[in-house]
Parts: sequence; structure tokens; C-alpha cells
Amino acid sequence: MIKSWYLGPVVGVAALAASAYWWNAEKDRWSPPAPRKPDLPKVEPMPQAIKVRAKQAVERPVLWSARRPVAVEEKKTSLVTELMQSRLTAVFESGKERVAVLQRADGSTLKITADTKPWRIDSFDGRKALFISADDQRVERPLEAGSAPPPAKAGGSPVGERPRRPAPNNR
Repeated sequence: MIKSWYLGPVVGVAALAASAYWWNAEKDRWSPPAPRKPDLPKVEPMPQAIKVRAKQAVERPVLWSARRPVAVEEKKTSLVTELMQSRLTAVFESGKERVAVLQRADGSTLKITADTKPWRIDSFDGRKALFISADDQRVERPLEAGSAPPPAKAGGSPVGERPRRPAPNNR
């Protein structure tokens, strides 16, 4: 009878000899597969380049101190800009009547009620007033605190600006 520890090395040597034979006999029969083109996605031409308008860059260079804003056509009416530049100073309410007092940029006063044209006051919540125009444009203005005009200067001149008497010459 053959001992089991002799059988392991004999099977290993047989497997090694078989693989060496197969390696030498089959290595010349291998050929690479036929080349094939990869499946590429359909390539579409790129859209035409957008023409860059360098007019603003030439007229208004970025790092120049004389840079000025772009001239934009005013789309809003002058009444809208007047209302946007005004300061809401007070809103008086009595029953259903409501009067908003605004101060224009030039310092004059503008009063708008619920019945005025083209702008009328629609609502006031204690902090903001909503104005609506005849063509349904809406402008919201906050109530501004301390909108009283600055106090006028007193009649006298400040101490630093008084004329001084020349110092006496003691020689």
C-alpha cells in the first residue's frame, strides 16, 4: 500500500508537468481578437460663438478711477422715480381716511391720499406704506425715523471762527 504522504508530492509533480506541457504546446496557437472600432457618441457641431461686445470694457475700464456707471435707459416713469427717491415721513389715519406725507429729494412735501391720482396709498402697517399707481404698479416705502430737517445755525459764530485781536508787542 502507498503511504498518503507520498501521494501529495506525486500529484503536485504531475500537475506541474501537465501545465508545462500545455504552456509549451498551446502558446503558439493564441491569436488576438480582431480589432473593432469603439462605439462613439454622435458628435454635433458646436454652436456659433457669441460675439462679445467690448464697447463697455473700452468705455469703462475696470481698474480706472474715472469709471462711470453704464448709461441705462430709464424704463420707469418719472413719477415712480420721484416716489422711490422720496422719504416717507408720516402717515395720518382717521377712520377710513389715510394721508401719507413724503419728502421729495429737493426738500418739498408730497401728500398722497387714497383718492389722489396717479398714485394712491393702499395700506400702512405702522412701518411700511404701499402705494399703487393707476396702471397697477406697486411701490413700498418704509417709514423713516428722524426725517425732520436739520436745525438752522444759531446767529452767533462758533468760538473757533471769531476774529482775534493781535497780541500786544511788548518791547
